[in-house]
This record gives sequence, structure tokens and C-alpha cells, in this order.
Amino acid sequence: MTEQHPDENLPSVEGVDIDDIRKNIQKLPMLPVVVYELMKYDPNSKDFYDIVLKLAQSDPPLATALLGYANSAAFAQHQATRISSVKAALSRVGAKRLFELLFASSVTRVFLPHKNEHRQLWQHSLQVAHFATYLVEHAEHQHVDPQQVYMAGLLHDVGRFVMLQLAPHALDKTDAQGWHTAVELVDVEKQVTGHTHAEVGLSACKKLHLPRLISIAVQYHHSPEVFESRSLSHENRQLLAAIMVADELSFFLAADSKNSHLPPAEIKQQIAEDVLNETIDTELIALNKICYELPKLLRKVSEVQSSLGLGS
Repeated sequence: MTEQHPDENLPSVEGVDIDDIRKNIQKLPMLPVVVYELMKYDPNSKDFYDIVLKLAQSDPPLATALLGYANSAAFAQHQATRISSVKAALSRVGAKRLFELLFASSVTRVFLPHKNEHRQLWQHSLQVAHFATYLVEHAEHQHVDPQQVYMAGLLHDVGRFVMLQLAPHALDKTDAQGWHTAVELVDVEKQVTGHTHAEVGLSACKKLHLPRLISIAVQYHHSPEVFESRSLSHENRQLLAAIMVADELSFFLAADSKNSHLPPAEIKQQIAEDVLNETIDTELIALNKICYELPKLLRKVSEVQSSLGLGS
């Protein structure tokens, strides 16, 4: 993912112990209340629009982000008037997109990016959230709620966000090694710190009282061997397939700026043959379709980044 090279001036990460990190996780602030509120409601319910509107109106920073998003080029180019109220913004953007923006905006308050590399981590998380959601929404059959997939995608690297807060030098040292795929990342983490961000993330999920579905994505998104388990439910199988493919697709795009401009068929071939583990059940997701929609999805991620103040 990173093009950096090892930096001899980086602080030593000797002494970064996973047990110490787990203890210090208790010192992290809880996620904002709005996150837990959003997790409680069904996006397909009749009341969801009113619930999301109420949550946005009760939180000025979120309302500001929403207004900026609604007035961005993506929505305002065909509109003559500028939106100035949360209700009008919700009407323009839609409850689904507002849900995504509210959730992302709330999480960024806890895991603030301070360096460009950290903003790249947020870009990756947003890409995985949007890619994975698309892979499920456009699959032949849906076994898992796409909104749950979005939340899981956004938080799948919560372990890296925790490292960002509690041991940033370890995260910098890991990124300085120059890795480009999920497998390489895990190998470098083990070499540098002796553990993986999935292990740290699982501890964070317990501290933050995150739903089991999100915890499963955090714990197993680098464990394709889980697909060999007969006890893996259809819901979890589709969730993990979407997260794993979205994760690798994001890394593939970050490895070379030219990759996003490749023909869709070539992107699919390279991802399927050279990147993805063969045990991942790609039949459950819309892998072929997403390769044709990448430009649109990348623009959407860029717009959300800008609205959240996460641009590079």
C-alpha cells in the first residue's frame, strides 16, 4: 500500500506488547452515542428516515458535514438552490447515504488522522466500506444487510486505528517497510510488532461493545481459511467475502495509480488470479460488476473524504 522505504530514524518498537495494548485500549474514548444509535435501527424500516434526521439535527458537527456533502458537486450540479437545512439535505442525499456519512463522521472523532499516512488509512477504510457494500448490494442473493457490511467495512481495520492512537511509532514502522497486499501487511506486522492488527482489533471490539458481525469482520478479514469451515453461516460467509475482496481491491488500487485506469476485465483477472486467495467464496458477491463501477465508487469515496475533512 505504501511506497515508503525503511527509515532508520523511526523509534524502536521493541517493547510493544499486545497485552499492554489491550490494557491501554480501556483508556480509549467510547464511540459517540450516535454510532450505537445507528446500529440499533433497521435501514429498511418506515421510521429510519425520521430517526436519521433526528440524529443529524441533534449533532451540529454532523449536520455541518451533511450540508457540505449535500452541496457538493455530486449532488448540487443539477440543483439551482443551495441547501441550508438538515431536512432538505436529507431529502437530496437520501437516508442511506446520510447513514453512511453519520457513521463515518462519528468514528473519525475517536480515531483522528494527524499525518498523511493516517489519512490514507482512512481512505482505505472508506474504500473497503463502499466496495464491500456494493459487492453485497449487487450480488445475486443477499444474505447480510448491506448497512451492516458498510459498518464492518469501515471498522475492519479498527486494530490499525488503535495502534494509531496507542503506538503510532509501531504503525509508522510497519508502513515504512513497503507492503502492497493484505498478506504482506500481516507478515510485516508480525515481524515488526509480533502480532497483527486483527488481534488488536478484536480486543477493541470488546471494549467498544461492537456487534458480533463487525467483530467477525475485524477478527477474520485476513483469514481466508475460515471459508473451509462448514459451520460458517451464509451471512458471515458473504460478509467476509465482501470485506476480503474489497480490502484486496483497495490495496491493488493503492499499489499503482495506473491500476484504477485498467480495463475492467483486466482488473478482475489480476485480482482473481494474482491477489485473491482461492478459498474466498467470490460466487457470493458481485466481483465482475464492481470492476466496471470503480470510477463511480472512487468518486463517491473522494466526496465523502472531502466532507469529513479527510482529504490528503
